[in-house]
Amino acid sequence: MTARDFAPFTIEVPATSANLGPGFDALGLALDIVNTVRVEPSDHWDMVVVGEGAERIPTGDRNLMQRTIGTVARRSGVQLPPARLLCTHAIPLARGLGSSSAAIVAGLLVANHLGADRPQDELLSLAAELEGHPDNVTPALLGGIQACAMADGRVVHARIPMPRPLSLALYVPDFPMPTREARQVVPRRIDIHDAVYNISRVALLVAALASGDFGALSSGTEDMVHQPPRMRLFPSMAVLFHAALDAGALGVYLSGAGSTIAAFIDEQDGSVVGSRVAQAMADAATRDGLTGVSMVSAIRQTGAGLQDAA
Repeated sequence: MTARDFAPFTIEVPATSANLGPGFDALGLALDIVNTVRVEPSDHWDMVVVGEGAERIPTGDRNLMQRTIGTVARRSGVQLPPARLLCTHAIPLARGLGSSSAAIVAGLLVANHLGADRPQDELLSLAAELEGHPDNVTPALLGGIQACAMADGRVVHARIPMPRPLSLALYVPDFPMPTREARQVVPRRIDIHDAVYNISRVALLVAALASGDFGALSSGTEDMVHQPPRMRLFPSMAVLFHAALDAGALGVYLSGAGSTIAAFIDEQDGSVVGSRVAQAMADAATRDGLTGVSMVSAIRQTGAGLQDAA
């Protein structure tokens, strides 16, 4: 395939929310917030970015999506045709909503459609390798709520069924929590009691999601591994947790490495509860001296993919 050999196409990649409380690096879900990449033939590689964080996103060799495209091409032993990448971003940067995973997954799918031709399981394993963990890239690529683990260099994953629909109320602070900094405060060794605490909560969380017994989500989203130490970076976290639960959230947790706070909402309760929980977190944040935005998002059952080819 050479320049101007392909029809323009669009890739769509969802935001993701990882950990879900106790499932550190093991659980994640896709959100109905998406980045899109319009790919058009060109005589040279070029990128234009608009939307969330556009002014902070580098282009060229420093751009994560473009580096991913190059990595896939090299590993596939192919030369991809140059393209113009028109990126529209809705996912906030460094807020625990999977912006880096979205960039990686977008790069993988762009490269694949341009001629890399790798199977999905290989793309997923490469995405996890580039990201460093599978909990965001798995739902970004596959959608839904995913349990995942690394085994012999590949991602083993299972979709958690949802007999009853859930949505999430989100509070997205204006300040970032870079993943590297947030990971540095997480202890490398944990007490056996904390390990048992988290194992029991993960089991409860997965069972609650799969059975529709949402009354167990409040305990099922509790964590003793990564959220307590990260409260040193985000002291208002506990205030927002309490505000969400008091307003009717089923469970609440720090999304990924933060700084977004996510709260489960039963969709059978309607949008009123979701809006009330989102507003309660925003009000609590204001009282605590924070600024940010609140919103409600559905869980997206479909992952990243090609939207059109015309």
